[in-house]
Amino acid sequence: MAFTAPKASTTARGYGAKHQKLRAKLLPTAWYTPCVRCGQPMLPGQKLHLDHNDTRTGYLGFSHAWCNKRAGAKKGNRISNRITLSRRPETASRW
Repeated sequence: MAFTAPKASTTARGYGAKHQKLRAKLLPTAWYTPCVRCGQPMLPGQKLHLDHNDTRTGYLGFSHAWCNKRAGAKKGNRISNRITLSRRPETASRW
């Protein structure tokens, strides 16, 4: 079984009370506007996220939950692949 580091608190990850209040306040203005990730309209009934920028120093705006999670997964995979590649032992070329 792989080791999994404990998650940081909601506030430490940028989703604390301040974020939640801002999201609740701005959510009504997000409906029928384009998603900041895919450009498609955000419709009532769809799950929306108040999307942080990559450095978590500000917000991009609202995005579909799926679009935001996809962007986060891509970023995480890039980081993981970079770490994996940097730890890979040197191998002799077969050619």
